[in-house]
Amino acid sequence: MTDRQRGIPSIERAEGEPADIAVDAVRAFTADVFEAAGMARADAETVAENFLWADSRGVDTHGVQRIPWYLKWFDQGICDPRAQMTVIRERPTLLSGDGHSGLGQLVATRFVERMVPKAKDSGLCLGTIRMSNDWGCGGWYPHLAASAGLAAIATTTSIPNIAPYGSRTRLFGNNPMAFAFPRREGPPILLDMALTPVALGKVLRAQAEGTELPAQWGFQDRDGSPTNDPATALGGIIPAIGGYKGTGLAMITNLLAGVLSGSAHSGNVEVGKRGQFFLVMDPDVVHPDGAEAYYDAVEDLVAQVRAVDVLPGQAVYLPGELESQQRQARLAAGRIRYPASVVDGLRKAAGRLGLPFTLTD
Repeated sequence: MTDRQRGIPSIERAEGEPADIAVDAVRAFTADVFEAAGMARADAETVAENFLWADSRGVDTHGVQRIPWYLKWFDQGICDPRAQMTVIRERPTLLSGDGHSGLGQLVATRFVERMVPKAKDSGLCLGTIRMSNDWGCGGWYPHLAASAGLAAIATTTSIPNIAPYGSRTRLFGNNPMAFAFPRREGPPILLDMALTPVALGKVLRAQAEGTELPAQWGFQDRDGSPTNDPATALGGIIPAIGGYKGTGLAMITNLLAGVLSGSAHSGNVEVGKRGQFFLVMDPDVVHPDGAEAYYDAVEDLVAQVRAVDVLPGQAVYLPGELESQQRQARLAAGRIRYPASVVDGLRKAAGRLGLPFTLTD
């Protein structure tokens, strides 16, 4: 598989300095970029909200850092900024769609927006998408459901970089999984995790900034030897988290998001051929005693977590709690600090589209 099929961008060393950029400016700039690249304005604004959600939560590798990456995909014709998700099959509790190699953030968002009312009507909805793309921050999609009072699970296939336990062959992607459960008040309990120690975006940032990878990340070259060089890691392999258990999860996520969706799976996944899986549930229907009993049980679980005996110097958090705190702080400040590599990439993206770059003015 070529780097073009894998969608690995060529990264240049960053120039310039980090910058604190206004949240509203990031939102507007991102929408302008995708509109200039061919998206309808409403769709570009949807993608901008997805990126800003990631960046505001401190998941900086899954927001505007990816803009140059996606623009290259558009130029190469392996991702279509104008593509719209279409429905293949629909039942009261089922939705299957085709993303037509569109941008994953748009395809998957529109898909979940369509699943939510179906789950409210029937109690749950299972959905799959074929021919989608990288969807950015996976937690966004269960978050959309949780914002409507629903619980959700989502997973996606991705470009192969995981070697099955005991091998040195890239076969599975890091296939992130995300879960969200609404609470009576406040942010949902939200877990978003890949099947590798870190996301690919962190490796790309290290390459752009000329830094080495920490040994504990576990990256290997093509022969299975440890490496701390980002460029070598991008062409190498990563063991799955949890050894053979992680390999098992990688296979299951391929079955859910790849096989069941009718999309490419395992070693066949390329840009524009990703599959995605979603399950959206209404607690008021699924819980035998209704929504209030569900919320009571969730808060009891939270209370038990809060009451544990914490080790000296440690802290215990709910899944997604740190990210929610980060988002509150960044939105209150009205600004987000971006590293030089991201600022440089955004400046170059604006230049290639003929847009003014005023984010650092």
